[in-house]
Amino acid sequence: MDKAKMEIMQKTAEQIKHLRTVAGLSQKSLADSAGLDPAFLGHIERCLKCPTIDTLNKIATALNISLSELFDFSCPKKCEKKDEAIRKISIIMDKLSPEEAEQLADLTARIVAFKRNGSH
Repeated sequence: MDKAKMEIMQKTAEQIKHLRTVAGLSQKSLADSAGLDPAFLGHIERCLKCPTIDTLNKIATALNISLSELFDFSCPKKCEKKDEAIRKISIIMDKLSPEEAEQLADLTARIVAFKRNGSH
């Protein structure tokens, strides 16, 4: 395998593992959501198998991101910002009643769906 392909494979494997971890998912839960065998996902994350674009798309969909986001290897900075935003939201959520927290979660889900549908 040529060096460039191996480098992309390695970055992609690291990205999948990082995004899965940030999402709080086990390999099994991500594999199940993506319709993959958990062992196969493990091989992808350890750079032992080279996934097809179709497989990568299934993984991206299960992570609730686009395929292009999966290949955004500048993720550490973006993920740090996202992690900080999640921490801030968590602090706010801790101060809410269960009903208010549910309402905030529903509102957030609607905003994300609205943005993903290209209506912004």
